[in-house]
Amino acid sequence: MPSFVIGSLRCEPGQKVKGYVAAVNRVDGTALGIPVVVVAGKGDGPVLLVDGGIHGDEQEGTLAIAAFAKELDPQKLKGVFIGVPVMNVAAFEAMSRGNPRDTHSYDMNRIYPGRTHGFLTELVAHVHDSLIGQQADLEITIHSGGNIAYLAEAIFTTAGDEKSVELAKAMGPDWQIILETPHPVATPMAAMYGRGKPAITVELGGAAQTMPDALRQNVQTLRNALTNVCRHYGMIEGEARFATGYWRGKQQVVQATRSGMLEPLPDPPLKRAMAKGDLLLRITDLFGETVEELNAPCDGTLFGIRTYPSVTAGDWCLFCAEATFEPGER
Repeated sequence: MPSFVIGSLRCEPGQKVKGYVAAVNRVDGTALGIPVVVVAGKGDGPVLLVDGGIHGDEQEGTLAIAAFAKELDPQKLKGVFIGVPVMNVAAFEAMSRGNPRDTHSYDMNRIYPGRTHGFLTELVAHVHDSLIGQQADLEITIHSGGNIAYLAEAIFTTAGDEKSVELAKAMGPDWQIILETPHPVATPMAAMYGRGKPAITVELGGAAQTMPDALRQNVQTLRNALTNVCRHYGMIEGEARFATGYWRGKQQVVQATRSGMLEPLPDPPLKRAMAKGDLLLRITDLFGETVEELNAPCDGTLFGIRTYPSVTAGDWCLFCAEATFEPGER
């Protein structure tokens, strides 16, 4: 295998390197860069890219990628693993969804792959796509509920793209919710689809589960999934495992139409069957009087729920899968 090069980083077969790929300069002249770790195996295999931190308040992927890359042995790897723990460093520093300094292209997951002569976040996205993304054969972008919600294990694929469904199933037995996005745009998944290569967007976690034990569990779930993916595609030894069944369908998001505060109901049906019309969440005024009840918009299952108590009309509150449960098949 030849050397693998990303910007100023060069990784020889059987090596592991890490560093920052410069994107733009800050006011003080230092580089606002993208952290990258490359693990190059000695044998031939696919190039797997795993991204975290495209939203700065979603740290589960950051922790999982860093830990997985640390333990990955290049001597036992076939192909190349590229880990980007944080795509949007400025957003991560600010603990916010996007870079507060960018008032024009705030959300990197809405403007990807950016532009050569664009706004701040567009410039960073362009560097990621041109130097990193375009070298990948497979891509996984890791998200969570961030500061506002908890999202259970769920995967988004491109409608009709069986290669991305294969990648989704390769995440392993914990990942039973696979939803189709009809026409993905302005995301890493869309960029990969445009190149005819499989990519998925995965969700797990959120601020409600950042206490140490819960966060460690979610990070471990992601690490297990990356191991399973590498096994499935022959990058490392071991037998891949798969879920016994899958919720297959599409996402429906329920937004608030009234402002107030959440009154969470006990035992929401996360990853369990729900029926259209089931009461899932209640919004009250500041005196505890109900102003709106939010119900399941479809039959299927619930995979995400708002956990930030303050609610403004229009806010995301429920993430539902309009889906049926199917027996698992590889």
